[in-house]
Amino acid sequence: MIRKLIIFIVFSVFLGALGIASFIGLVYIGAFGPIANKQELTEIKQAQASVVYSADDKIIGKFFHTNRTNVAFKKLPKNLINALIATEDARFYEHNGIDKVAMLRVLFKTILLGDASSGGGSTISQQLAKNLFKRKDFGILSMPVNKTKEAILANRLESIYTKQEILSLYFNTVPFGEGVYGIESASQRYFSVPVNKLNLEQSAILVGMLKANTYYNPRQHPDHAFKRRNTVLFQMKKAGFLNDDEYLKHSKDSVNIQYSNLVIENPNGYFLKQVRSKADLILKDFEKKDGSAWEIENDGLIIETTLVSALQETALETRKAHLIKLQKSMDSYWNILKYKKNIQNIIQKEWQQTRKYKRYKNAGLSNAAIKDSSNIKQKRLIFNWEDKDNNYSELDSIGHYLKMINTAIYGVNTHNGAVEIYVGGNNFEFLPYNLITSERQVASTFKPIVYTAALEDGEKPCDWINNEVKTYTDYDDWKPENYDHSDGGYYTMVGALAKSVNVPTVATYFKVGADKLQETASALGLDKELKRVPSTALGTTNYSLQTIVHAYIPFATRGYKVDPYYITAIKDAKGNIIYQHKDSQEEKEPVLDIKTMETMQLLLKGVVDKGTAVRLKSQYGAKGDWAGKTGTSQDYSDSWFIGFNSDIIIGSWVGCKYPSIHLPSKIGGGSVAALPIIGGIVSKNYEDTNINQQLSAGFPAFDEDILSSCDCEFYREENTFEKIFDLFDKKKKKKGNFFTRLFGGNKEEEGEEGEEGEEEKDSIE
Repeated sequence: MIRKLIIFIVFSVFLGALGIASFIGLVYIGAFGPIANKQELTEIKQAQASVVYSADDKIIGKFFHTNRTNVAFKKLPKNLINALIATEDARFYEHNGIDKVAMLRVLFKTILLGDASSGGGSTISQQLAKNLFKRKDFGILSMPVNKTKEAILANRLESIYTKQEILSLYFNTVPFGEGVYGIESASQRYFSVPVNKLNLEQSAILVGMLKANTYYNPRQHPDHAFKRRNTVLFQMKKAGFLNDDEYLKHSKDSVNIQYSNLVIENPNGYFLKQVRSKADLILKDFEKKDGSAWEIENDGLIIETTLVSALQETALETRKAHLIKLQKSMDSYWNILKYKKNIQNIIQKEWQQTRKYKRYKNAGLSNAAIKDSSNIKQKRLIFNWEDKDNNYSELDSIGHYLKMINTAIYGVNTHNGAVEIYVGGNNFEFLPYNLITSERQVASTFKPIVYTAALEDGEKPCDWINNEVKTYTDYDDWKPENYDHSDGGYYTMVGALAKSVNVPTVATYFKVGADKLQETASALGLDKELKRVPSTALGTTNYSLQTIVHAYIPFATRGYKVDPYYITAIKDAKGNIIYQHKDSQEEKEPVLDIKTMETMQLLLKGVVDKGTAVRLKSQYGAKGDWAGKTGTSQDYSDSWFIGFNSDIIIGSWVGCKYPSIHLPSKIGGGSVAALPIIGGIVSKNYEDTNINQQLSAGFPAFDEDILSSCDCEFYREENTFEKIFDLFDKKKKKKGNFFTRLFGGNKEEEGEEGEEGEEEKDSIE
């Protein structure tokens, strides 16, 4: 009987072993689907994100289908490797892909003792195989088939790659939740540092996430991450990688992360969109070695850009702080403005363009029902500078964005055209429309173009220009006035530009003529056909911030254009150069007479030193030589400031979505709304001395003759003889008798101005 039992057991074991061997053989030969061979495993290639870097080597964004950035083994910290081995595969350096001891332990505890917590028994190599080749469904046989495949693949991987290469492959493959793959991307996401900068605790947290990347996510579940991190630290102590004191010290610390999700919330979104567009164009001219096209989302390209992160970050911070102040005044003003008929019409028009309105309309809802639905209040996902709970209706949320003050900031290196600052709006995720490239009335920022045309036409900076208010009957009785409603006397070009007065600018337009102005504007890159009306001189033409900044570059360079660019280099995943930006080797020609442009540089310097932009120096302490021009369109709809020195030019625009929604007068002037943003950028003391030098650069020495030609008073009064002769010489007389005209009297009623102007007394309250 015993003999028969022994024979039965032996036979059963034999049959079982034969069955297992047969099963493994079937898996091996591909009965359950093909298994990658050694040749295929040597050609492992995973989709990698292309990473975008700033000029100062900071990651500012990625383009990807899979958010993964591969990293070489030499960049993996020792603590990170030790944490992984101690936690996931203590005999990693002793096996060839399959840990037989661990497998027997799992077999015994799981199957015979029913202990589900005994672990999976998979080696790092087997886990790598699982990550590389996703598991498939084979019904009841899914687990044994997939485990067998992974064991076979692990053994093949170990025969091809070194232990270091397997660790590198593993860390580049493993998922960390939130759509993040690979240790480099995880390090940047959760701690905002490259992988080689991870400390012991950070390494332990990331390795701890491998067990369950959502449950142990340090952002979502810091308490879970804390316990799991300490488990990893204990395993490291157990494996001899930490001593007792080190374990006790680090296991007490709380979980600290520096979370950065550039996918969901990227402050550089407007710039990245430009970079993507430029990169696509560039790569059309390049191919891989095999003749195939480069794929930005998959090929792990390194895209190096011109953006200076320190300047960009300061621009973003300054913008936010300044707009919060402005918005408080605008919110109060909106309580009056929103009841005006034209504003109500805009709100209704915006509502009727929404998907929800169209869905209601298509569903046959009555106008009354649709109106009722538009007034239902609830919490909504909206952009706001300050995290505040809201209880908005559909119409409330439309009004929220209509009254919102927006800004755009654009900065370019004047020597090589590198775009160093690019803020296209308040928030790319909520408000993706790029305000750097959108067009608005440029107001007084156009006046330098008028005076450049005058210089080109032979006018002198110190020639006197009549400041008498006139009505132009040939142009629908248009009557431009100065922002301070002053009338009479004479301004020099020096003073008229510095104080941004309108009447002398219009007088200069008539002297120069529409043809000369068009010719000058075109030479500076303003190719749009100008209306042949005098209001053009006051900036009633629409241009984008980008266009007007480019037009000012020759003022900064004294006559020469530079071609702005965004990308300095594109490299493959291994760092081999695909594309390198090169400055044009062609000898540049000045766009206009060099003396004209040097004179204009000096005149625009006067705007900052003594004119409407004096706050850049007096309040913000801008160092070195700065020049520029403020601008404010009719009814304070658009506020501008373009400032430059010899190294950099920065422009800012401030306004609401529609020109018909204007800012309150006390905050609407260019010197109040737009200039402080640039003031905040140039006044900061940066860690990088190169940036400080750039922002405090001086202009080259001015020619003595040019200095002499601009050395004059801003303004002078009329004398008695001028008044008398002017009376009899004019075809179109002002109202009033001889004595009123001679000695002064009540002014005419106020007419429409070409520009409201910037009063230095305006302030934010």
